[in-house]
Amino acid sequence: MTKAISDMSRNELRDCAKERIFSLGLRDLASALSYENMSYGLSKIIYAVDSFDVHCVFSPDSTITRNTGRWQSGFGYGAVIKWPDNGMAFPEIRPNACGMVVVKLDELPSEGDILKRISEVEESEMVLDGITLKPDFGEGNHFFEFYKTVSVSPDIVDGMPEDSGYAILHGSAPERKDDMYGAVDRADKIDTPYGPFAVLDGDDAREYYKLWLDLEEFSKKRREFLAREMLGDCEIISNITHQGIFARNEIRIGCYDTMDRSSPKGKALFPVALRWDLPVYIFRGKENLSDDVMGRLGFEERARNIGLYEELKKTNILPHGGGYDITLPYTRIKVVNTHIGNNFILMGPEPVSRVDELTSNGEDLSRFGRMIVTNARELPYTYRGLGVIEKVLEYDLGDPIAKLQPLMTIKI
Repeated sequence: MTKAISDMSRNELRDCAKERIFSLGLRDLASALSYENMSYGLSKIIYAVDSFDVHCVFSPDSTITRNTGRWQSGFGYGAVIKWPDNGMAFPEIRPNACGMVVVKLDELPSEGDILKRISEVEESEMVLDGITLKPDFGEGNHFFEFYKTVSVSPDIVDGMPEDSGYAILHGSAPERKDDMYGAVDRADKIDTPYGPFAVLDGDDAREYYKLWLDLEEFSKKRREFLAREMLGDCEIISNITHQGIFARNEIRIGCYDTMDRSSPKGKALFPVALRWDLPVYIFRGKENLSDDVMGRLGFEERARNIGLYEELKKTNILPHGGGYDITLPYTRIKVVNTHIGNNFILMGPEPVSRVDELTSNGEDLSRFGRMIVTNARELPYTYRGLGVIEKVLEYDLGDPIAKLQPLMTIKI
């Protein structure tokens, strides 16, 4: 007989959450930290909904989030989270309607012209739907980038000619971020074994979802508006959200839905942007995860045992980028949960090689010592490379249809 969730110990609840996390992520420190942190966030959701019908799937770019509130609430990045459609919403995940707009240009602007136009845009007062815009061409991991084609699939060349230039604007709607993030303070707080957790229910959850739909519409319009303000006449190729509420009981943080409802089924084009020094890959979405992939990843038996196999087959996940790579050599993680949150103890950067590096309790220690962090934002990072694209292809998450070479990256 299955134990009631309310009767579970902290460790039992977290084990239950881990059983419901399925990761396609790379085997590196950022992915491991994200997995460990998510087990706490998912534990809170399982406890709040009082249901085992909760799960998380990490995409190949599984990584930390540098959003302090989201991380300290127990959530990683590059994942889809689903729970029963019971009218509840969880604002601590903090969706912000981030996405990328891809535009086609007849002619690429010069460096001087684009800098002049950015200066003009920054000094002008732009208003969209009654809201004054605050351009963020370089804040965080947002960017404005220009490309030439390296290759284009023959079946898409009419829509993406090889002799055209292209640009991508990556951003959200910072002018309205507080509308969504402020819901954490408005929500009821429930006590979970891992601390208080903000929950919206009933009418409050419905209003929150309406607020989200309005935010996403505004964010998409904003990206297209700024692209046209910067570039003049240009054709929109794609404008897809990768961070937000995709259904009343589903949030995606940093990954696409390959069957995105904003386009005809299977027709949407998804840019996967890795780093400024690597190509952008454009994918056409496809239904995933396949039976073969779930078998190879070892998901099948576990998913069938907890009744999630058919649900996982409808994951339809694709990363939007490479994700953060933590530039530290640590190989082991220990988590200590306290009233201030999760404390991540990073250790074991390399095998001990001298007797004086051994500790009395037998745990490994090296000249690097250990690092203890609560806020992942404080970790040194760069961005991952082609390993993420290799995993997308290995797991058959989408069909590559174009490759774009960066020519100029704007971070202003």
